[in-house]
Amino acid sequence: MRFCGLGRWVAVWLLAGTGLAAQVAPIPRADELPGQPYTIKNKWIIGGTGDWDYLTLDPTARQLFVTHQTRVQVVDIDSGNVAGEVTGFSDAHAVVLDSNGEVGYASDGRASLIRIFDRRTFQVTATIPLPATPRALVFEPQTGMLFAFGALPTPAPPPRNTPRPSDRRDGDPCSVYGGGWPPPPAYQSLVSIIDPNKQTSIADVHVCGILGAAQADGVGEVYFAIQNFNEVGRLNASSIVELARSRGPADLRSVNGSIAADGTLQLDLRMATTMGAGPHFKAFPLGHDCQNPRSVAVDAAHQRLFAACTNMQLKVVATDTGTSVAGVTIGPGVDAMAYDSGRGLIFTANGGGYGSITVIRQHLTDSYAVIQNLPTMQRARTIAIDPSTGLVYLVTTLYGADLRNPPVNGIGTLKMNPVDGSFQVLVIGN
Repeated sequence: MRFCGLGRWVAVWLLAGTGLAAQVAPIPRADELPGQPYTIKNKWIIGGTGDWDYLTLDPTARQLFVTHQTRVQVVDIDSGNVAGEVTGFSDAHAVVLDSNGEVGYASDGRASLIRIFDRRTFQVTATIPLPATPRALVFEPQTGMLFAFGALPTPAPPPRNTPRPSDRRDGDPCSVYGGGWPPPPAYQSLVSIIDPNKQTSIADVHVCGILGAAQADGVGEVYFAIQNFNEVGRLNASSIVELARSRGPADLRSVNGSIAADGTLQLDLRMATTMGAGPHFKAFPLGHDCQNPRSVAVDAAHQRLFAACTNMQLKVVATDTGTSVAGVTIGPGVDAMAYDSGRGLIFTANGGGYGSITVIRQHLTDSYAVIQNLPTMQRARTIAIDPSTGLVYLVTTLYGADLRNPPVNGIGTLKMNPVDGSFQVLVIGN
């Protein structure tokens, strides 16, 4: 294994004392690569039409699950062939898998459903209706619960003759008052906590904002991007599940909670950033240098949170203190990211411009450096990583113009559309 000089520094300074080593450890070079540069090693044409969203990889079954609008395509990553499809979706967004290889869960946003499917037959076996339109899904291993992140209908803006509030959250708790009038839409979202065994929701957590990708840290916390507030939210899964099961009146009053007629805990955290939410919720402001966060990843072992933002910035935040640790520049149009804890690498999938992957090295000294920007393909914006091999997977499609009937106003007005049958998986490795 190469350490690019780091091993020699560590050996020398350990003789002088560990405290000094932390102070003078070398800063990673911008051109440092983990062995050799990443390249596009393969392209698999898997076909199909329509938009796509998150990818999920099962390194044990060697399968990549691709949410592709009306279906979930299942790709065998050893052969590159489509092993099967889960069909019947209105708008597929994300897939999570159980630990025993039997069941998968997929969010169907437009239908406001979670669809449960058999991983051997790829047939949908049950559905779970939700109040919101789910997109991101997370399985939280400590509680065994499934978290579904969805948008609620946006309330109508206030009439123009309504007095201006003095604070951004006066009136509607989710309004963002920045001085103009009327204010922008007050976006609201719902996090539904689902018991997979009972196939029903046990709690609905009402929060403000447009929610992006989410991830569990494996030790009881669930993180999610809040795009329009430039924040990352953190839910304590254990405390919320305990509250849902105990349902003590005093506890419910302290966090603005109630029990619905069907027994579901209703937890309103829309005022959480100004009023606090006890042990259940915390918001991490990212500042103006990291705007519109789309995706998150978590290094639970070192208490680090990574947030990828659309202004070409990645922010590193300490989860114990909420302070900013570092920031690096990434490519345009990021929508998803992946963290390889075993190799100390962070990948952002940037679908803007020509399309790229930014590879970031995380050093033991808690320093970060971009070591490669690999051109990929336009719109290749979602990502999955195989922790066993280090291979990275993206998907995209080709776009082209129909020249059989060119527009009368010239070539500049040609309309670009997806090319039928060109949807493909990109395999990235080094």
